[in-house]
Amino acid sequence: MSFKIESKLPQSGLSIFARMTAAAIQHEAINLAQGFPNFSPPVELFQYLQEAVFNGFNQYAAMPGLPALRNEISKRIESDYLYHANPESEITITAGATQAIYTIISAYIHSGDKAILFEPAYDSYGPAVKVNGGIPIYLRLKLPDFKIPWEELESILNSEKIKIIVINNPHNPAGRILNADDLERMERITKEKDILLIWDEVYDLLVFDGIQHNSALQNKSLMDHSCVVFSMGKTLHNTGWKIGYSIAKPEITNEIRKLHQFTVFSVNTPAQYAIAKFMENHPEFFKSLPQFYQHKRDFFLTQMKDTAFDFLPCEGSYFALATYAKKSTKSDIDFAMELVEKNRVAVIPISAFYHDGYDPLMLRFCFAKTEDTISEAARRLAH
Repeated sequence: MSFKIESKLPQSGLSIFARMTAAAIQHEAINLAQGFPNFSPPVELFQYLQEAVFNGFNQYAAMPGLPALRNEISKRIESDYLYHANPESEITITAGATQAIYTIISAYIHSGDKAILFEPAYDSYGPAVKVNGGIPIYLRLKLPDFKIPWEELESILNSEKIKIIVINNPHNPAGRILNADDLERMERITKEKDILLIWDEVYDLLVFDGIQHNSALQNKSLMDHSCVVFSMGKTLHNTGWKIGYSIAKPEITNEIRKLHQFTVFSVNTPAQYAIAKFMENHPEFFKSLPQFYQHKRDFFLTQMKDTAFDFLPCEGSYFALATYAKKSTKSDIDFAMELVEKNRVAVIPISAFYHDGYDPLMLRFCFAKTEDTISEAARRLAH
């Protein structure tokens, strides 16, 4: 009798990110698909990492994270958002933001619980809900501005028992941000309901044009039933280090840590040490990030002016969306494959961010690249 495998995610296969990266390698294409920088992190991080290794920081860190790192994060959060996050009871270091979000969802979703996910959505949200027996309810953000469909959301909240809402701000892939009124409205329509809000704020320091990021941390009522997730990988140009963290009041954090301790327990000790030292000694780096990435966005958009793409506004993150109606009427997946094969530039089709394959004929470009890479990609796409 052969062993029968009953998949928890029968519809899941190789992600579009893996497919496009593989195609980029095959066709020797410039990879503007996956969201990672092609330049190095600050060199001081390498020095602190070596220091950690040679000074004996090679064993398990404390389960919630290295105390030095949690202390530095607490200082950063208080400085930026005037929120005092207790490093002992409210901050948890995770193996990247994706692990944090998965762990939070796993800690709170029971079989049959419903979770609202706004689409286009980062591809890990839905599977995390499903694998825990939850039921995703997908709401499409309103095009072309990717606004929350407030009336539809309120109707669902009034008719369904919702356990979780996941909010991505700044948004991947749209590059749009929520304003203070959006946060106040979310607070108003959820405060009387037993709903956990998960705020994916991994691009919180990548907001442009002098605009300040509006974090859930700035709203006390929201934080009574919220967990906010951040990413050191996005902030420090070192996505491969896989260091993220979550912030929530002690009662919520306690439930997250119950599961965290039985999945990863703790994460990379030397990397935590290095990041803590970097945060302590180089606070100016974090203040420079908005201007650093705004320059990259502006350079990218200038270089792309001679292509047939129409780029949408980008207020945050390191992604830009473009429509391609002037160039083709093909589906976004077919057109993205054509670009990687003929123009040798890899991008992401936006239908990959919709559970039902909805295709608004848009592509996502990552501009966290060197200027040489961006210029060459633009040259290839202009043909």
